Amino acid sequence: MSSRFRSLVALAVLALAAPLAVTINASPAAAAPSVPDGFTNLLAASSLGLAVDLTDLPDGRMLVAAQDGQVWVIAANGTTVATPAVTLTGLCRANEQGLLGVDADPGFATNHFIYVYYTRNGTSNCENRVSRFTMTGDTAASEQILIDHIASLAPNHEGGDLQFGKDGYLYISSGDDANGANAQDLSNLAGKILRIAPGAPIPGSNPFLGSDSVSCASGPAPSGKKCQEIAAFGFRNPFRISADPNAAGTRIFVNDVGLDTAEEVDELVIGGNYGWPTREGFCLINGRSGCHNVPGATVGGFIDPLIDYTHAQYNPPCEAVIGGAFVPTGSWPAHYSGGYLYGDEVCGRMWALLPNGAGGWTNEDFASGLGPITSMRTVQQASGWAVYYTTLSGELRRISSNLAPGTTLPSAFHPLTPTRILDTRNGTGYTGRKPAAGDTISVKVTGGGSGVPNDAVAVAVNVTGTEANAAGYVTVWPSGESRPLASSLNFSGANDTAANAAIVRLGLGGQINLFTQNGAHLVGDVTGYWTETATAQAGRFVPVANPARLLDTRTGNGSPVGIVGAGGSLDLQVGGRGGIPSTGVSAVALTVTVTNTATSGFVTAWPTGATKPLASSVNPVGANDIRSNLVLLPLGSGGKISLYTLQATHLVVDVAGYFTDGSASSGTSGLLVANSPVRRIYTPGNNPFGRLNGGDVATVDYSTVIPSGAVAIVTNLTVDGTAAAGYLTAWPASQSQPTASNVNWSAARQTRAALAISSLASAGKVSYFQNVGLDFVVDDSGYFTA
Repeated sequence: MSSRFRSLVALAVLALAAPLAVTINASPAAAAPSVPDGFTNLLAASSLGLAVDLTDLPDGRMLVAAQDGQVWVIAANGTTVATPAVTLTGLCRANEQGLLGVDADPGFATNHFIYVYYTRNGTSNCENRVSRFTMTGDTAASEQILIDHIASLAPNHEGGDLQFGKDGYLYISSGDDANGANAQDLSNLAGKILRIAPGAPIPGSNPFLGSDSVSCASGPAPSGKKCQEIAAFGFRNPFRISADPNAAGTRIFVNDVGLDTAEEVDELVIGGNYGWPTREGFCLINGRSGCHNVPGATVGGFIDPLIDYTHAQYNPPCEAVIGGAFVPTGSWPAHYSGGYLYGDEVCGRMWALLPNGAGGWTNEDFASGLGPITSMRTVQQASGWAVYYTTLSGELRRISSNLAPGTTLPSAFHPLTPTRILDTRNGTGYTGRKPAAGDTISVKVTGGGSGVPNDAVAVAVNVTGTEANAAGYVTVWPSGESRPLASSLNFSGANDTAANAAIVRLGLGGQINLFTQNGAHLVGDVTGYWTETATAQAGRFVPVANPARLLDTRTGNGSPVGIVGAGGSLDLQVGGRGGIPSTGVSAVALTVTVTNTATSGFVTAWPTGATKPLASSVNPVGANDIRSNLVLLPLGSGGKISLYTLQATHLVVDVAGYFTDGSASSGTSGLLVANSPVRRIYTPGNNPFGRLNGGDVATVDYSTVIPSGAVAIVTNLTVDGTAAAGYLTAWPASQSQPTASNVNWSAARQTRAALAISSLASAGKVSYFQNVGLDFVVDDSGYFTA
């Protein structure tokens, strides 16, 4: 009961990110609240009394309801009209009573209707009322009472929100009047979500319309009768509700303020019983016993919430869930698209409930230090979508994104020792048959034992295909998006095994999709992830001036001369060599190549000093195979990495760059902006040039698709129709061709792919050399910031 409202128990494909213009007169807060990088929180209006609710009008104006009885008009230019549109008199104003809610009719542009919920002095007691007013200019008049005599014997648990659904009906939230029995009593309107149709008050799809029901618009029903206005029941104090603009039909979320233990967010089911006063959140009241923990499920006749949180879960305690607002799809950066923001009045925090792609939701922190939030609403303006919220300190505030809709925020890298998240051969991360031709599987990357947290936005994963049914390809991309015209790894024929690294933006629910053209078993090992940030010390990529060779067992470079025997391993010094500093390095980007192989097998790379993981980095097939793969790997003890080979082979390692550690200065360069794969070069279609001859150097200018000054680009390089065994090298166009390679193959008519991180030091230009004729395909999946 710690506050007044606590007693409520309350590159679209690489598109450049550009700031959104602000169309209201806004000034920064004296003490800026904490919002995610790429967002701003601005003061839109102040001195609005005890501001408790808001709505927007189609002409750009906004209305703010103050608990003392005023409906203030905020003009389209951001100024507050001096005289309120509505000033209610005869209010009950103890504790939570007063003017509590306001909404505009969907047809406001023609009918000029607004709706309010307020507590008034009745004949003998306080009562809650829902009324409609007609606005003329900035003034509202001609009150029409729609529902009256909702009990308010107690000065708290009033509810008070109003929201129109897509079905055109008005949804109304009412509290239980501090009497839990009311929530289960269908003869009164307290502790309910109500639904009416202005002009035809009772919708025909309301749940209680039989002969044992009556309209309760003028007071409680006679004994044994049910109220026809009830849409759902069993709520304690649903102070705020929100309609989802993304849903095909009507979807309403209800924020129900709890008692002593937990707060909850519910999805409205018409006719549903939400369990108060028996249950609070997922559990029985007065503690955390008898918990269901099945979001949205009906158990024992009661519907569980989508999420709950306990009062002791945060410091300071969060004790009154208040406003909620949906993020329209495509209006903000992709991470938040279709999400639901909700806040707590007591602790001033805000969270984002994000769709997980499987019909459920994941929860993450969004903002803090916001003060006593009372209501939230998503509003579209000329400058884009923003979330407005009101506070008990009389403020109207605006949270908006500075980034273009649908873009991915920059992110910093967190390396991991390789961890297996998928193996279709044994059911790891996937249960079912071997993926057949044309199959797509979805893999949950975040959570579990992967080491990848829920707030990760992109992941580095080594994908291996084995027991291929035929020549073909595999495509990896974010879940929830259409499959792109791109490939991630390629098979040259039946029974082939191929591995390739991929840097993939995480899709809905922290998942990635894998499509196989002709069928194959699939294996995935995570080697790191990225989290959003505008600046960072650790996790920023720094390319070396030119790719450098650190190891070649054929010549003795970095190791004694000689093939590495079956079951053999070696430690390779990386720190302090090839442009990699001795200190300040968290991870490195290396191309590992096997050559002169004895037979099929695999090579595993890992940080020296750590236990060799169950993972593979390169997979040769047969004798005398030559293959390469990009490896992102933390440095181990002494700045070294270790390499193990199942079968005898020569090993070659080239370095492309490194990631900073926490000792680096904070900066904005080298942060990843990931995107779904985009095809940039396709020589079979003469885009932008045709098949390459042996010895050709092709220089590609990426400056038109990558922001100016970006330090590197992430590309998947695929060769096809090779004339003979050979290699392909990528390097900054301004540098001399290095002794290094990115893609290697062992014979004619092979198809091979390898991920590359290429420096863009030469004004965004990268050169490519191949020693034999071939076709060449390039798909990009992101870049590292300037």
